[in-house]
Amino acid sequence: MKTTFAIAAALGMALTTGTAFAKDVEVRYDDLDLNSVSGQVELEKRMDDAAREACRYDEPRIGSRLRSAESVKCYKAASIKAKSQMAQVIDNVRRGG
Repeated sequence: MKTTFAIAAALGMALTTGTAFAKDVEVRYDDLDLNSVSGQVELEKRMDDAAREACRYDEPRIGSRLRSAESVKCYKAASIKAKSQMAQVIDNVRRGG
């Protein structure tokens, strides 16, 4: 069973938005029980953290406290794709894969 994935690979849509700074971030889930709500919540948190890191969402811009439009666009796309990827992973675990 696959127990990790690279967030940028899983979130290919984020990379096609023209965001030059997106990067691969590995998300591990081999230590989680994805049949439990707490395991699923933790995976969701990890994927959100990875999307933030991949898109540099929390990095401050010089001269502004606001996030760049590119990082917001990247993060939104990454979050949508991450939820889809997470659903696939959980479904695979439920089926015994």
